[in-house]
Amino acid sequence: MSTDDFGQDINVAELLDAPNAEVLAKNLANGLAARSILVYDSAAERSATMIGPAAPVEGMHSYLKDTKRLYEYHGSVWRQVSSLTQQGSVNMSWSNANSATVNVTFPFAFSAAPNVFTNIASGNGAVARWSSRAFNVTATGFTVLLYAAEAATLTSGSAIPVQWFASLN
Repeated sequence: MSTDDFGQDINVAELLDAPNAEVLAKNLANGLAARSILVYDSAAERSATMIGPAAPVEGMHSYLKDTKRLYEYHGSVWRQVSSLTQQGSVNMSWSNANSATVNVTFPFAFSAAPNVFTNIASGNGAVARWSSRAFNVTATGFTVLLYAAEAATLTSGSAIPVQWFASLN
C-alpha cells in the first residue's frame, strides 16, 4: 500500500498488492469520508457512530441536521463553526399613525430566541425620520415595530420594505 499524493494518508493499492477490490474501495471511501463534512441527524448519532476505527480526529467536520450547524473536532470536543442565520423582508403599511407593527414568522424555527436586527429599506417620504426594531422575539418569530422619531408626527405609509436578519450563535 502507498498513500495519496496530497499527504492525506489515504491508502491506495499498489500493483504488487494482492488484488482485493473490497479493501481498495473501503480504504478510498474511509479516507475520503474522514476528510469530508460528515452528516448526522444529531450529536447522539454522531457519538454512537464515531467510535473505534471511526473515532474523530482533530480537524474533522460534521453537520448536524437537528441543529442545522457545522462543527469542527478539536481533539476532545466538537465546537460549533457556524451560526444559524435567517433573513428576509416584510412590507409594512399604516394610516395616520406614529407607529406600526407586523408579526414575522421565521421560515423555520430556531432552537432558542435569536438576535434579530431590522432595517427600514427606504428613507423617503413617510419614514424619512422613522426607526425600526424587533420585539417579542421567540424561536419561531418576532414583531417588527416602526415608529416616528417625534411621537406627535402622524403619517401614512404603504408597502414600506423592512429587512430583517436573525442569528443564533
